Amino acid sequence: MRSTRHLPHRNTRPQEWVLGDSSSERVIPLSVPQRDKTLHVNSRGFDRSPAFPLAAAVSFLLHLGVLFFLWQRFQPATPEQEPPSPQVTEVEIVPLPEPISTVPVPEPLAQSTGQDFYSSALSRAESLEHTLTQAIAQRATADAAQQQQLDSFAATQAALQGQVTSLAEEKAELTAQLDNERQRNTTLTQHVADIQQARERELQGVKGTYDRLVAALQDEVSQKDIALHQAKDKLTVTILDRVLFPSGQATLTPEGERLIEKVGAILAKVPGQRVLIEGHTDNVPIGAPLSMRFPSNWELSSARAAEVVKYLISRAQLSPQQLSAVGRADTSPVASNTTEEGRRFNRRIEIIVLPLETQSQ
Repeated sequence: MRSTRHLPHRNTRPQEWVLGDSSSERVIPLSVPQRDKTLHVNSRGFDRSPAFPLAAAVSFLLHLGVLFFLWQRFQPATPEQEPPSPQVTEVEIVPLPEPISTVPVPEPLAQSTGQDFYSSALSRAESLEHTLTQAIAQRATADAAQQQQLDSFAATQAALQGQVTSLAEEKAELTAQLDNERQRNTTLTQHVADIQQARERELQGVKGTYDRLVAALQDEVSQKDIALHQAKDKLTVTILDRVLFPSGQATLTPEGERLIEKVGAILAKVPGQRVLIEGHTDNVPIGAPLSMRFPSNWELSSARAAEVVKYLISRAQLSPQQLSAVGRADTSPVASNTTEEGRRFNRRIEIIVLPLETQSQ
């Protein structure tokens, strides 16, 4: 026995129910309005919700119908007519897992829905196309900016490569200059060493000359007519004019010739030296008898220095290239000109021995 019941429910949305036969395992969809509670009908009765009286009444009627059905089934059959034996042993109403809508959609509503769907789809397509166009434009802009950066990087790399090449060439040039400077420095170092060795030999020569002069002029030195002074590579022999010249004269005395010859013999043994002869006077002006020949002390000091030079060349055989004469008058005093003793020391001849490359100070 199969039956379909539509039970009133508070919810307006239809819900599918099924009426099943437990022996044949067949189910039939049953549309029942959806309620807040689920209603199940089985052989044991109805599940009722105390909150809904109408549902309880319906459940009672269904229960009464089932009892009546069972009473009719178990009544004794008459000979004239046997009731058919029902095959349904259990009636169960269960909700479907998902609601099945059986309400047909009106054709105008379906067309309107289709048009709306088409318009919505077209709008979405246009929106997507617009978005895609913007994305493509942005991508193109980004690619252009990236290409510009790549071009800038390439230009920078080319410039840096040019700088590297220039620096490499400059480095090679500086390396060559450094090698030249090193070679020049080596040459100069060797030259300085040679000069130093020559200077040391000259110093040794000056020291030897000084020692020989001291030995040869020991008497004159002791009488303070001659003074010897050595400073590094400079040797100075100071001879007072009264030993060499008469007063106011520029001609050597016999004692002066002997003394100059003795000094020249010692200087001749030291080659590679320069000999400077300087004439000095006091500050007393030249007197009237001598002023015709020597207008001032400049002429007198220069004439006495030249006389010594000529004697060293003629008697000591010194080279003229080694000798030079200069008159200094009273410009370089060694004592005060206010006393006779001081003026006596200022009237002098200085024989200065120097290396060839050294000038007199």
